[in-house]
Amino acid sequence: MRIAAWLVCLAMVTFLSAGWVAVAPAVADIPAPSEDPFYQAPAGYESQPDGTILRSRPVTAAALSVPLPVDSWQLLYKSLDSHREPASDVATVLVPRTPWTGEGPRPLVSYQTAEDSLGSRCAPSYALTAGLGAVTSNAASETLMIATLLSRGWAVVTADYEGPESEFLAGPQSGYAVLDGVRAARHFEPAGLDVNAPTGVWGYSGGAFATAWAAGLQQSHAPELGLSGIALGGLPADLEATMRNVDGGYGFGLTFGGVTGIDRAYPEKGLSELFTTEGRAAMHASSAACTVDLIATYAFRSLHDYTIDPRPFDLPPLREALAENSPTATGTSAPVYSYHAEADELVPVAVHDEFVRQSCAAGNTLQVVRPPGGSHNTTLISGAQGAIDFLAARFTDAPAVDDCR
Repeated sequence: MRIAAWLVCLAMVTFLSAGWVAVAPAVADIPAPSEDPFYQAPAGYESQPDGTILRSRPVTAAALSVPLPVDSWQLLYKSLDSHREPASDVATVLVPRTPWTGEGPRPLVSYQTAEDSLGSRCAPSYALTAGLGAVTSNAASETLMIATLLSRGWAVVTADYEGPESEFLAGPQSGYAVLDGVRAARHFEPAGLDVNAPTGVWGYSGGAFATAWAAGLQQSHAPELGLSGIALGGLPADLEATMRNVDGGYGFGLTFGGVTGIDRAYPEKGLSELFTTEGRAAMHASSAACTVDLIATYAFRSLHDYTIDPRPFDLPPLREALAENSPTATGTSAPVYSYHAEADELVPVAVHDEFVRQSCAAGNTLQVVRPPGGSHNTTLISGAQGAIDFLAARFTDAPAVDDCR
């Protein structure tokens, strides 16, 4: 609650002092994505190349209902799901109206919110247009991170990377959606971006999860993108270790939602069959829940409260699904900045240590930042400036710190 209040105050002071006075559209005028025909893929889209723009429209973007002084559009584009089958995703592209005065073309940042939800109304595209109508999603509060990036003159693209079915923690789906969203943004002529614009990717927590998957898939799926920098904060690189850690704690709702999302992406794994009748009813009841809904509903519960086996994390189907969707530190084409609170109560610091070890072993250039205090949630705020400074340095071709060496 303190973080939310701080964010709101910061946003209002920043926006009002800059003279950003406008009236946001009424929430009633913004249909939820599930009721909006724009989000429906056109017939025959499956044959299009990945990243192809299928449909676009201008939108009025706002951070917590405060309109942003940018030109913005929603793009429906072709991508892939976790089985590499055709999928359509939506990304929002935002470009400051002020001319870019820096060297070279205007940089582009792909910012991944911690979507962490099971309904399309929790996605960033909706949060940026509905404002407080999407207040129970992480995407709503993180529109202020997007506003900070825009204030530097950078363009931003943010994808609804969970896909049309809101497949929370489906790793490959999220990575493909991010990469193809960058492709779509670069080639969307009204945005005026250079197709070779310096591009960084950044996300925290669930957003870092999607960012890490994108980084791992980039060289095989979108080698032409040539990323400049990759910033990751509070990364749940090991889903099983993270879920075991929060089991029984205040963040258990994220585990429940994550297992539900993976079940959607991989129905053939039969994860729902591990649940009791009560458990399957809970999955159905939470089928469109946003982050706050999940946390409030399932706080201090345990996964075994809903499964037929008292040790669900030991069951092969679940362990295999979690391992398959945990991002691994493969070789990347760009320097990596990884920050993680020493006292992170949701994602154990040992998870970060192992990710660092893997990343260094893969030959990456990696800067490691380990704040001594703070929690998982507060580091979203306290760690942001370091990530932004890292991206700024990459856009000017400054030498990157390499803690692996």
